[in-house]
Amino acid sequence: MTVLAAPGDTWGIPGPVFLRWYLLAAAVLVVGSLVHRLTALAGPSTAGSAPLGPQQVAYLNGGDQLAVWTALGGLRRSGVVGVGVDRRLTVAGSMPAGVTPLDQAIYNAAGRNLTARELRGDEWVARALEQLRDGLQQRGLALSPARRNAVRRGPMLIFALLLLGGFRLVTGLSHGKPAGFLMLTLVPLFIAFLLLARVPWRTRAANRELRELRRRHTFLRPSAAPAYATYGPSDAAMGVALFGTATIWAMDPGFAAQAEVQRQAMTGTGSSGSSCGGGSSCSSGSSCGGGSSCGGGGCGGGGCGG
Repeated sequence: MTVLAAPGDTWGIPGPVFLRWYLLAAAVLVVGSLVHRLTALAGPSTAGSAPLGPQQVAYLNGGDQLAVWTALGGLRRSGVVGVGVDRRLTVAGSMPAGVTPLDQAIYNAAGRNLTARELRGDEWVARALEQLRDGLQQRGLALSPARRNAVRRGPMLIFALLLLGGFRLVTGLSHGKPAGFLMLTLVPLFIAFLLLARVPWRTRAANRELRELRRRHTFLRPSAAPAYATYGPSDAAMGVALFGTATIWAMDPGFAAQAEVQRQAMTGTGSSGSSCGGGSSCSSGSSCGGGSSCGGGGCGGGGCGG
């Protein structure tokens, strides 16, 4: 049935016509954004891929700072880094074989007597962290800025549609037009926008890898009171990467206190923002988008779209 525009219709478009096309646009944008999000955040299959090192795990679990603490914990367990009475790091031995660029950068920083809190701001440490981050992005475990921006495009289009609907709602109400169905549509659409606008910095493949590593290394959890003296530097570093700097405090409380290592324990999957990491927990946004069918049914005879 064709609905003709009446002289008093908002923007010259009858309410039922506007609502019908608005619901269609909302459904397309929400479903399209969700599909694109799930695809972009999937990440590669970890089967057969090279295992992650402690510093890579630390970056995925807690970012730059945890990667620095992890490298420092491994160096301390190796006995090559100490701390002076002035709380500045010192070199206590020669570097072992097989170190990473971040290990070398922190070792050099200790030779210049930086404090533990100054490490992240050191030029060479920052370069090593950038190299670490780039490697994870190339493996498809961490998202590059360009990839995160691509995931945000869908939610931004939804936001633009929200603004259009909001303007229509205000204009219609100011002219005494009924807009109840349009208002009911905007609420779930806004919820979908909020859920989809949260873009993680690691993929679902990274989340799976972290869960598996945490399961396999439960014995390193500080609450399990592990005998760190029986484990090598790699295991000690992995404990910091997975369970936070509480591991350094449990392993060497004197060093941790003197070096002013921040005491933190990692729980769940790391940072709170990553609960949407794979996009799976955000998939409820699709049901929110589906909520646009609130305007489904007939509009009665009134201009339910403002």
